[in-house]
Amino acid sequence: MASTSTTGGTGGGKANGSGGKDESGRGKRVENREDQGNCGSCYAFSSMAGLEARVRILTNNTDKPVFSPQDIVGCSKLSQGCEGGFPYLIAGRYAQDVGVVLEQCYPYEGKDDVCHTKTQCGRHYTAYYRYVGGYFGGCNEEEMKLALVKGGPLVVGLEVYNDFLHYKGGVYHHTGLMDRFNPLELTNHAVLLVGYGEDAHTGEKYWTVKNSWGEGWGEGGYFRILRGQDECAIESMAVEGIKFRDMEMINGSMPRLL
Repeated sequence: MASTSTTGGTGGGKANGSGGKDESGRGKRVENREDQGNCGSCYAFSSMAGLEARVRILTNNTDKPVFSPQDIVGCSKLSQGCEGGFPYLIAGRYAQDVGVVLEQCYPYEGKDDVCHTKTQCGRHYTAYYRYVGGYFGGCNEEEMKLALVKGGPLVVGLEVYNDFLHYKGGVYHHTGLMDRFNPLELTNHAVLLVGYGEDAHTGEKYWTVKNSWGEGWGEGGYFRILRGQDECAIESMAVEGIKFRDMEMINGSMPRLL
């Protein structure tokens, strides 16, 4: 989903809000990124950020790749460019079958008219991906916490309502009417879940999540959302890339198939 508003303060911090504690410790391995702009490329941003974080964790932060969302937006046949896409097909199938390239190979343009990926660029492949819980709709709070702590950040979807666009800080929960007819857990935005905790003042449980609307939105580009109640379908379709192909690490670097 494209950002239609970037209003809001900087909140309490990039990965944690006021008085809370990130209990997973995985948010430290997440690259800060630019705003996706008016292109509906959230699925590409969150998918690439998730893979980047997994590589950093896998290599103990010695390899810090920054992958290209633009390669997905401009070249993927498994998504609809700036009109959206599904993280499962990008962080999963595209990364496994086609491979992803580095940001320097194809910098972000925010448009999907022509594919300009350089043919000489090396591609990076995942060996295995899955929905948390084993299938679509199989995940829940405990499954997500376990996957987050064991492996790292998760790509998740949520349903964005107008009040979310103007979020400035705190633990978000939707305050208006919700769409109750959602047998497949309606979502329209993809983001990266990086941690969890409890608000020290209210006691509310929350997820810490990285958005792709720039650092001027929310809590330094992040937000916290109610945890354990599938708020806005945040606990409905978490995706993770588990391994990278050819896991024989050379000098601690991520494997590359050129």
